Parts: sequence; C-alpha cells; structure tokens
Amino acid sequence: MSSVVPLPQLPSRTPVHALRTAKRADPYWSSMWRSGSTGDWYSAQNYRELREAEFVKAPQWLRMSEDEARRRVLLPRNREQVLRVIAALDQWRTMTVQQLQALTDITGFAAGDCSLLSAMWNAGMVEICELGAAFQSGIRNREGVLLRPTRPGAVLREFEESLTYVEWVSATAGIPFDADRQFARHNILATEFGLRIAEFSPAAMVLGEKLSSMDLLAYSGVGVPLPSSGVHGGSDLTIVREDGLRIAVEMTASLAGGPAAFYNKVERLVTLLGRRPLAETGLCFLIVIAPRRGGSASDADTLRSVKRAVQRAVDTLPGTATDPTAARIAVTSWADLFPSGHEARSDFWKLPVERPAGRDYRGDPNDDKVWSRGYLMDPASTPFTPANPDYMKAVIGNGAGLRGVPHMLRQSAVRPQLNDVSLRRMGLKRIPQIEGTKSLTGARGVTGARSLPPRLVY
Repeated sequence: MSSVVPLPQLPSRTPVHALRTAKRADPYWSSMWRSGSTGDWYSAQNYRELREAEFVKAPQWLRMSEDEARRRVLLPRNREQVLRVIAALDQWRTMTVQQLQALTDITGFAAGDCSLLSAMWNAGMVEICELGAAFQSGIRNREGVLLRPTRPGAVLREFEESLTYVEWVSATAGIPFDADRQFARHNILATEFGLRIAEFSPAAMVLGEKLSSMDLLAYSGVGVPLPSSGVHGGSDLTIVREDGLRIAVEMTASLAGGPAAFYNKVERLVTLLGRRPLAETGLCFLIVIAPRRGGSASDADTLRSVKRAVQRAVDTLPGTATDPTAARIAVTSWADLFPSGHEARSDFWKLPVERPAGRDYRGDPNDDKVWSRGYLMDPASTPFTPANPDYMKAVIGNGAGLRGVPHMLRQSAVRPQLNDVSLRRMGLKRIPQIEGTKSLTGARGVTGARSLPPRLVY
C-alpha cells in the first residue's frame, strides 16, 4: 500500500520554482469550487458598460485606458510574455493567475498598478473572474483571479499579424485562436493535474484540452484519415510517455445527465479503443473523479457509479485477446491521489489507477477481484510496443516548441525547423544570397557562425 507524503517530499522537476505545486493552492481542497459555487466573468467591455451605468468601479490595479493597454501589449519587450499567456490560455482554456505563472514561467504577471494582466484585460485579450469577491475587502490576492481568453478581437488580430509563422505555430499549434469550451472548474482541475504530472512524473509531454481532440488522438494526429462520422469531442488533457504512449485524461465531477448519459460517453471512449489498435495510436483513457465538495454525491458514490459504467462498456466491447479494451481504460480519484491540499501519494509519479482487468471483470463491480491496480506511467505495468516508434515519439519534440505546454517540458532540442516552411511558401529552397558576398550565416572575424534570430526558431 502506498504511503502519503507532503508535496515537498515528492521528487520534482522544479524543486525551487516559486510556484511549484507545493506553493500553489489546490483547486479541489481549497473550496474554490463548492456545490453551487460560480463566478462572474468580465471582459473589459463588460466592465465599461457597467461603469457607464454606475454599477461598478474597478480597483486601481485594473484601471488603464484602451490606448495605453494596446500600446503595452504591442511593446516588443512584452512580446514573449504575451505570446506565452495567449498560448497557455488558448490550449488550456481557463486557469488561475497562479497556474498561468507556473505553466509559462512568467513572474509578476498581475503585480503592480500597471501589470501585464491589466494591459491584456483592458486591451480585450482576456476575461477575468474573482471567486468569493463578495467577501473580500481591501488588498486582494490576485494570484487566485481566474483567466480565460476572449473571442479574438482587434488587438489580438493586430498582435497575431505581427507574428512570424514560427511564433504563430508555437502559440496555436497551427489551429487558429478561439475561445470555446469554457467550463471553469473542469478546466482549472485539468490544468492543475497537467502541471502536477509535468512536475512529478517522468512524462515526456503534457498537452492541453485544445490538442486532445479524438481526431488528433486517434486519427489525423497519427496519420489516419478522420471517419465521416462517429468521432467527436475530446479529452481534457493528454499525457505522453517517453515511449509515445498517450494517456487521455477525462476529469469527471459527476455523472452529468444521469447514469445513462454518462455510460454513453464511456461507451464512445471504449468503442474508439476497439476501433483503433494500441500499437497504432498508443491511446489509453484515464477518468479522474473530482466531485464538487459539499455536493449530494460523495467521492465513493461517484467512483462506484463510474466504475460500473466502465465495467459495463468493456464487457460489451472487450476488444481482442491481444488488445483488450479493459487494459486501456482506467479510473482514479483526486482524493486518492491527493488526500489533502498539501499531500500526495508517494507513488503518484507512476500514476496509480484501477482497471477492470481483474480475474472476474464480468462480476460484481464492487468486488475487488473485478478491478486490478496498476500504474499508467510504468511501462512494466502498462506495456506499449508501437508499430512505428519514431512516429509515436514525434509529438515529444514537436510539442516542446509550443509555448502553451508546461515550461519544464520545453527543453527538448529535437524540434522541427519550421523556418523552412516560410521559405517554401515564398518559392525558395534556401535563403537567397548575392553571388560573391560572404555567407549570411558564416562567422565574422572572431565571432562564431551566425544563427537564426529567436523569432524564427521553433
């Protein structure tokens, strides 16, 4: 049986980072989201309209003119930070200021009376939400402010037009900016889970909700045409192991729509596993249960219902003897992995789960013999032999160039040379040079060979 340890005792990729997991608020245990709790979202335009009606008055740190906000957002010295912010929010949809700074490695995003947050909000690039604002007075802790992208507007389009092709891909992964799929509690828990996996586990890459569509996970993302029907939706994040195994994570607060609707969702996941072999996709699913605290259903009740739906689905769609669906769908709970806001299981780095792959998997769902314990991050417990190893691992190097993935996973030197794409679009095979002149990239005197400017490096 695994022991429980304080978060600082888990081996960490970022042991001294100011906003490592041990220094952040746990969104599950902090009562940020209780039963019935909601928050009001405001764009700068919403605020201005309410201000004209004399209903609201912004705090000093959010007061900035639209012209000044636009100027600050477009300043060259702020370019990298703005790129990281819009990339993170575009990929993960919703996060706290704390989470944003931890993921992007930005400091002081909301600090001072002229913060970058204030500039981006007043420029119409982000929306904000303060939970519990009715109970706050005086100086507020800005790290708990929630952020999400606004619908693309004039300033974002102006900023986007200034980007090189390489910068644009690093922020969007080649999928245009949008502001869809806003489910605040869901997204914030997914962001936190992704950050903890990136910090504590041996994951090679962690991708957000925008890059976790079923199409990318099972079809076009692995080189197979998307069927005309039967494939839709996506997961909340994707964890990629060193060997290319993909773990698509589904955060579940409740059986939304009732047991029948939830079963239909699970059945779709299991059907996809049956259609697409593990060797070709590397795809597994993990359902993480995180019920609203104070709600009508306890963790145990929700866990039992989820297990029953998963067991029924794999019984109906068992897969093959060499590729059983029961081995590729697993269940765990936030409370099991993190028993309190300051603790975690000592074996969290291996990602402990339960799968309906026990000896009596067709038996009583409450019987321990139906469910087997295992580890998704441990190749010995969850083996994977890809049909094309290099193809399955390509996402690791490709993802390392994305500004929206956790910063500690952007260290890979194996990245595509996207500047070549710009040359090809102009009909060129290489950078043109006047005959008889010195090489544009050659050394000059005692200096070394010239390299591409950062704006052209993915």
